[in-house]
Amino acid sequence: MSLQSAAWSDAMNASSSKTPKRIEQPPDATSASGPATPRRRAATGRPPELDDAQVGRVWAALEQGARAHGFEADLWTLERVGAVVTRTTGVVSSRASVWRLLTGRLGWSLQRPGRRAVERDESETARWIAHAWPRIKKGAVNTRARIVFLDESGVCLLPRIRRTHSPRGRTPLLRHRLNWKRASMAGALGHHFADPDRGARLCFHLEPGSYDTAGLIEVLEQMKVFYRGERVVLVWDGLSAHRSRAMRARVAEQDWPTLERLPAYAPELNPVELLWSSLKKRELADLAGDHLADVADATEQGIHRINANLRLPWSFLAHTGLTIRPPHPPN
Repeated sequence: MSLQSAAWSDAMNASSSKTPKRIEQPPDATSASGPATPRRRAATGRPPELDDAQVGRVWAALEQGARAHGFEADLWTLERVGAVVTRTTGVVSSRASVWRLLTGRLGWSLQRPGRRAVERDESETARWIAHAWPRIKKGAVNTRARIVFLDESGVCLLPRIRRTHSPRGRTPLLRHRLNWKRASMAGALGHHFADPDRGARLCFHLEPGSYDTAGLIEVLEQMKVFYRGERVVLVWDGLSAHRSRAMRARVAEQDWPTLERLPAYAPELNPVELLWSSLKKRELADLAGDHLADVADATEQGIHRINANLRLPWSFLAHTGLTIRPPHPPN
């Protein structure tokens, strides 16, 4: 007999004429067998729609890629995943259920896909990283040359819209002119591999319109002045203006600089691409200028910011995977 039922019997025997009072068990009451164990409530909520075996089949189906299931792009949306779940298990799931399945049970996350050209030759890129890049580094160290990466980019007066903070429900409005004027930027980022203490050097050029061979030859002339007295190994991509007859004649005529070609369609190997990304996310973001001079001023501020940070140019190079030792000059 429990403590509560014994107390109830004692009260009834004490006075049968009075209405018995119920004696509540105190929270810390103990029985002869030990402390009272609270009962566990059954889990509430809706049970999962898919068991572990079904989740495993969905995982295997998703690993095949979206194209294997008849979709055009090899990317997954909630609707596409829901269709695969239905085909694989016969269960029709809502968007919320698919989201919980992906983020909770499968460990997926929402990501922004990268871009890669279909013309790219992966084996050629791998060979360049494994063989050409070590050769370029070794030659630069032996000749005490500076390896300079060159790249071009364009900027338009139409602002590059970035996210900003605003009170909830009040979407900010950026007013600007519908001006499609463009300017071209060229950046030459040089690292000294034989003497990293000398730091990285950045040469920058901007002009209205687009670059042609004559414009790039002018960029090389400015680079020659900027890197005066230094040996330079110039690494750039296979842009047609880089391979033109006039460009080849100019380089052969002056025997400066030594040219090296990046593998085709491999912009991620050029650290100047990270420089453009830094400028466009900071100084050029949400810039609603009226004239190209406004773009030039903002870009110049960004160049000064990058030059003031000794580690930043080296981090651009490290991001490409083409690292050197030491990775950055000491403070």
